[in-house]
Amino acid sequence: MHVPPAMRTWGIRIALAGVIAAVIGYLPGQMLQPDPRSAKLAAQIDDLDAEAKSIAAHDAELAREIDALRTDVGAIESRARADLGMVYPDEIILRVMPSPGGAQ
Repeated sequence: MHVPPAMRTWGIRIALAGVIAAVIGYLPGQMLQPDPRSAKLAAQIDDLDAEAKSIAAHDAELAREIDALRTDVGAIESRARADLGMVYPDEIILRVMPSPGGAQ
């Protein structure tokens, strides 16, 4: 049986188009399978994000404390009393020591 050249050409083109369509449909499915390292990296990113938020909160607290120490005399006084143990010259300090037995 004789097949005209135009029919043979179109048959080959359609077959190749089907093969290409199958390959295109198959490859993205293979690419969607997660890499086992990606879960570990995502967990590390989440940990680093949480650490960055914690550090940012601590930085904001320190900035507020610095601003208070620059402007508020009461903040300076309380910091000097707490950290350096400073007192006014006429103040009497009483320190209560816990009992050695730990009984209350």
